[in-house]
Amino acid sequence: MKNKLILIVALSSIFLTTSCQFSKGFKQDLKTGLKVSYNGFAVEEAYLTLNEEETKKLTSNKIPLGSKVNIWASGIKNFKEENGRVFPGCEMILTNKNGEKLLNIPDLFSDKNDGISKDEATALNATLTTGKPMIAGDIYNLKTRFFDKKSTENEIVAEVDLAMQ
Repeated sequence: MKNKLILIVALSSIFLTTSCQFSKGFKQDLKTGLKVSYNGFAVEEAYLTLNEEETKKLTSNKIPLGSKVNIWASGIKNFKEENGRVFPGCEMILTNKNGEKLLNIPDLFSDKNDGISKDEATALNATLTTGKPMIAGDIYNLKTRFFDKKSTENEIVAEVDLAMQ
């Protein structure tokens, strides 16, 4: 009986230790169509906003041409720390209905080479300013990938089709 209890405690400890350091999953916002997958990171929430309104979540994927669309990921955990700093990256790709790339930015956060505080990295966002060559009435695919520059397996991939108005 004592051996079984020790085994249960040991297995529970291993499970708790490994489950706190790794996360993998998928979320989808049914209102906007935003699909988010994550690997290595823990993510509480992902959503879209328009222009400078950080807290007003969109309820549709219809975007006025000339506005700014923000993809937010919040409650992010599990960055690899180095000297008390974390090193987020952000890739953004915009394609038209034919799959042609209109925008391909490998790292929107390339100016953060010295890293940021762990607390700052709990919420990340990427902003797309809509306009030419985009056309009202067309649909565009926006794909954003937040990643950890110090731990390559950690990423959050957010993808949404934007209906330009």
